[in-house]
Amino acid sequence: MSEPKKGSRWQRFAAWVNGESEPRDPTTQYVMDRKAPLPSPSAELSEARDRLWLKKFIGLYPLAAAVLSLTLIAVLLATVLYIPPFGQPGNPTNNEVSQHYLEHSQEETGASNAVTGMILSYRGFDTLGESCVLFLAVSSVMILLQRDQNNTDGQSLRHLRREAVVERTHPDNILRKSARLLTPFILLFSFYVLLNGESSPGGGFSGGAILGGGLILYSNAYGPERLSRLLTRRMYDAVRLSGLTAYALTYGLYIYTGANAIPLDMEWMMTVIDLAVGLVVACTVYGFYTMFQRGKV
Repeated sequence: MSEPKKGSRWQRFAAWVNGESEPRDPTTQYVMDRKAPLPSPSAELSEARDRLWLKKFIGLYPLAAAVLSLTLIAVLLATVLYIPPFGQPGNPTNNEVSQHYLEHSQEETGASNAVTGMILSYRGFDTLGESCVLFLAVSSVMILLQRDQNNTDGQSLRHLRREAVVERTHPDNILRKSARLLTPFILLFSFYVLLNGESSPGGGFSGGAILGGGLILYSNAYGPERLSRLLTRRMYDAVRLSGLTAYALTYGLYIYTGANAIPLDMEWMMTVIDLAVGLVVACTVYGFYTMFQRGKV
C-alpha cells in the first residue's frame, strides 16, 4: 500500500473532486499485499480529520453557491438599473460611431456591405475570438465524445457497425432523392454567400452554416461512411485549422496595412476572411452533428 497522501487541504479537496476521497480499507489492502505495512494510528487520525473537513465543506457548498449566485444576480440587476433609458440623447450608442461606419465603411474596409465591414474589420478581433471559441468548442466535443477502440467497449463498437449495416441495406429513398436534388444547390448557394459577403447580405457565419447544413443533409441521406471518403478525419482537421490560421494571418496583415497605409487591395482580404470564417463555422456545425450522432468524423 502506498503512503497516505500528504499535502494541503486543497490538494485533498482536488482528490475528492476527482473521486479519490474515499480511502482504501487498510485491512483489505493488507490482505492483498502482505508486504505493505499497516498505516500508523496517526495516519488514520489524519485521514479521519480530512474526512470530517470534507464533510463540513460539502455541507456548506450549497450555501456558498447560493450566496455567490445571488450576489452575481444582484450585481447584474444593479448594472441594468443604471443603464440609461432607450432613446436618451446622451446614450453611448447615439454617437458618431454608427454614422462613421455607414459613411466610410467602403472606403476603409473595401466592403460595400457596412455590416460585413463592421464585423470583419472594425470589430475583427471580436470575430476572431468567436472563431476561436467555435474551434475550441468542436475540439472539446471531439475530445469528450470521440469513439474509437481505445475508449469504447466492444459492445458499443458492434452496435455502431450494426447501425452502419442497417443504413446501407435499408436506405431512405425519399431522403436520398431529395438530398441528390438539393445538396448541389445548397453547396452552390453557400459558396455564393461566402464569396459575396462583402457586397451583399451574407458572409462567413451564414455561409458556413449553410455549408454545414448541406454536409449534414448528405451524411444523413447517404451515410457518414460515404461522406468520410471525401471528407476524411485528416482533411477535416486540416480544413478547420487552416481556416482559423488563415483568418488570424489575414487579419493581422489587414491591421498592418491599415496602420502603415500600404496600398493593397482590401477587398480580397475581406473575401479571404469570409472564406476562413465560413470554413470554421461549417466544420463546427458538421462536427457537432457527427460527434453527437456517431462519435467520430
